[in-house]
Amino acid sequence: MDNNLVSVVMCTYNGSRFLAEQIESIRGQTHKELQIVIVDDASTDNTYELIKQFAEKDNRIQGFRNEKNLGFNLNFDKACKLAVGDYVAIADQDDVWEPSKIEKLLNKINENGDTLLVHGISARFDKSGKYHLKSHKLVNYEAGKDVRNFFLSNYISGHNMLLRRSLLEKSFPFPASVYYDWWLAAVASCYGRTEPVPEILVWHRMHESNATGAAKPKVAFYKQVMITLPQILTIPGMKEGDQEFGAQLLKYYSEFPATKFSWSLFMFLLKHAKIIFAHKKRAFPWFSYLKHSFKASRAATLA
Repeated sequence: MDNNLVSVVMCTYNGSRFLAEQIESIRGQTHKELQIVIVDDASTDNTYELIKQFAEKDNRIQGFRNEKNLGFNLNFDKACKLAVGDYVAIADQDDVWEPSKIEKLLNKINENGDTLLVHGISARFDKSGKYHLKSHKLVNYEAGKDVRNFFLSNYISGHNMLLRRSLLEKSFPFPASVYYDWWLAAVASCYGRTEPVPEILVWHRMHESNATGAAKPKVAFYKQVMITLPQILTIPGMKEGDQEFGAQLLKYYSEFPATKFSWSLFMFLLKHAKIIFAHKKRAFPWFSYLKHSFKASRAATLA
């Protein structure tokens, strides 16, 4: 196995509108030693036909098609198991990558053997071509070295990740109730470390059908916690103290919806805000911590 081989894993579903541009941006990477695995989740448009056309002209591309729709979480689980490289990068079907994305992430992950996952920054753009650059300046990308940073939320998107194959082996199977990128980030912080490359390496297309855009369902925040946190607490490599911390947090959230606001939860969140909201970067951090602690203590809060 080539130690520099990077398996790029992409899942597709009815993505023919934007797929060609994304595949070309992957084929054009400055790091050329790639396996490009694309698993189509029973699309009803011509997505799979497009994948086959690209596979015919680039032998690095391997196309697969599911007989029935699995959903993106289970489909990524399947696609990742087809990766053979020592490193795996995850791709969305409708983004555009900077040419040096793989090269820069690969250089970063090899700086330290304890680093299991690295990530860049993605900036959004819409159908008018307008770029949305403000939000990424509000994130502390140095967070993520403590699994407790991921107990309530995840800020590392899958399309930004490059990870070691050893992390995948510790992460399978992906839980059906936890977004795969959230799960990978939490597992990485239990067994090793995550590190950022603080540059925009992905241009993330926003439109009416993608999972990060309007198609993503709104879920009450406390309900999302009650679904996700119990699964995260099952990670075998988690420290006992972190499990106890998570169990206490889960206990506070179990008070909902009996009460609309929990003062005990609010005080717990505020006390540990630097950990729980570590990814927040603001000019006045404690004002931000106060606001987010209050918001996360309300039963009616939406994600």
